[in-house]
Amino acid sequence: MRDEKGMFSSPEDKQISSESEELLGLYLHSLKEQKTDTKQSTLDTRRREVRYWLAFCEHNDVDPLAAETRHVRGYIQSITHLAGTTVTSYYRSVQSFYSIVENDQREPRLSLENGHPCPDHNTIDLKEDYRIFNNAEYKKQHRLSPEDVDVARDKSETVLALKPEHVHELFDNVPGKTPETRLRNKIAVRLNWYTACRSTELESMTIEGIDWDECKISIRSAKLNVDEHGDLIKRDVFFPQEFKFELQRWCERVRHAFSSAVDPEAGRILCTTHKDHMQSWHINDIVKTAAENAGIQRPLRPVNPGPDDEVKEWFVTTHRIRRSAISHWVNDVDALDLHQVRRIAGHAQIERTMTYVEPDDEALAQDYQRGMDA
Repeated sequence: MRDEKGMFSSPEDKQISSESEELLGLYLHSLKEQKTDTKQSTLDTRRREVRYWLAFCEHNDVDPLAAETRHVRGYIQSITHLAGTTVTSYYRSVQSFYSIVENDQREPRLSLENGHPCPDHNTIDLKEDYRIFNNAEYKKQHRLSPEDVDVARDKSETVLALKPEHVHELFDNVPGKTPETRLRNKIAVRLNWYTACRSTELESMTIEGIDWDECKISIRSAKLNVDEHGDLIKRDVFFPQEFKFELQRWCERVRHAFSSAVDPEAGRILCTTHKDHMQSWHINDIVKTAAENAGIQRPLRPVNPGPDDEVKEWFVTTHRIRRSAISHWVNDVDALDLHQVRRIAGHAQIERTMTYVEPDDEALAQDYQRGMDA
């Protein structure tokens, strides 16, 4: 039942009445009829998570077939203590329940009194409204079991990516014995995340390439062939306005005092105390150490290293940050379309960018209908 402040709450158990069990059964039957290619694992997830929703409705005296958006919001608020992926999955099951019920043509009982309470992301936006991101780590989480890591590694199309909030943890955990070194290292990690550049591209970034007004940096691709992809050999990458002050402070005030080898007004953005540029392996080491300090680093090869084993591949690297940024852009940033992401990322083919997209068939159907009605 609702608490003394009128807020919705979740039941301690997930038991539901025989009437709700019947409703759950009707929904699942209709789901299988409407979507004949639904996998058994998806059916099992929907069965379990729609049961949670029906238990919530019973606990708060809500008729699920007459539920309104405010009831779904109350449900989300009652589970925000759970992991982001869990909340997202629970919400998608609620959306699935109402989409299936709304489209059912055979069962008289499956009729909605107030229509679909959450038909699309414009009704309830988990990211904007609750700071819950679509995927904890998109394709796979960084806290994988060894078996899952092996599967992910064997499938080249699988994208392993960090959540934005986990990447942000790296910023405050960069190594460095002095404030100037830590600032340089923080600049390197932030540029890695904001631009999705490869480590060799980070190494080559110059002060002359920065457009402070547009918050962009002109770089040369480290991978593409000039004869085949002349339009992408040189590309612009961008950084947020909020990062401008920190980057400018490094470039114009700290960098030339930090290193005796640099020209104060030109040259590579990233340098060492005795060289005018950092090598790519050094930048990668900074990212790996920051992840270790933040407690989110783990070995990928070997899966479970012994005390005498050499780790040949770490999970968090500059390339992982690159892939995480691209995953974030294509899955969470509505303002960027795939062709824009492709250009920023420097992908030769749009198909490469497409591998980062998380498919959402329900959203696809809803977006199509909304577009055709426009």
